[in-house]
Amino acid sequence: MHCRSAILALVAAGLGCFMSQPALAQRGGRRGRPPNVSRTPRPESPRRSESPRRSENAAKTPIEEFETLPPEQQQKALNRLPPAQRKQVEERLQRFSQLPPEQQQALKNLYTRLHQLPPQRQDAVRKALQRFAEQTPDRQQAIRGGLRDLVALPEPDRQARMEGQDFRSHFDKKEQEILKDMSPLLPPQ
Repeated sequence: MHCRSAILALVAAGLGCFMSQPALAQRGGRRGRPPNVSRTPRPESPRRSESPRRSENAAKTPIEEFETLPPEQQQKALNRLPPAQRKQVEERLQRFSQLPPEQQQALKNLYTRLHQLPPQRQDAVRKALQRFAEQTPDRQQAIRGGLRDLVALPEPDRQARMEGQDFRSHFDKKEQEILKDMSPLLPPQ
């Protein structure tokens, strides 16, 4: 049962950051964990294929595990949460269920990529998401545009772009760090 609580916490975390960033969700968004949700440590695993398709034996993400629970077990897991956290999780699950299937799959794919990163990189991505949320709406829009530009490039060109003068002139140092820390979640080209 403790495992299901951890799964639920990760589901809430996974949906939290991404659901609040619709432009990223539409483009394959980012997943993170709110600061108030604890994380069960997971041993570092070797990086898996970039493809969102995995073999049947591959470990499921917490979101996939939660989705496969029978409704009564999902409800039991929700009932074990403190009221405020439960309400937050239920709201996020509701928003997620209202997304078109393509956006739901994009978010799942993003979470899979996050889940495959080493713990230190996962933490860097989560912190970048928090710093992103602290930006003004116009700077968030600019950062989203930067991510759209990066996602269109092959992997080697992304790094070159982030090291270029044009990139540095459009984004301050903090924004550059946010983009660099989020870039491991971009789908491969």
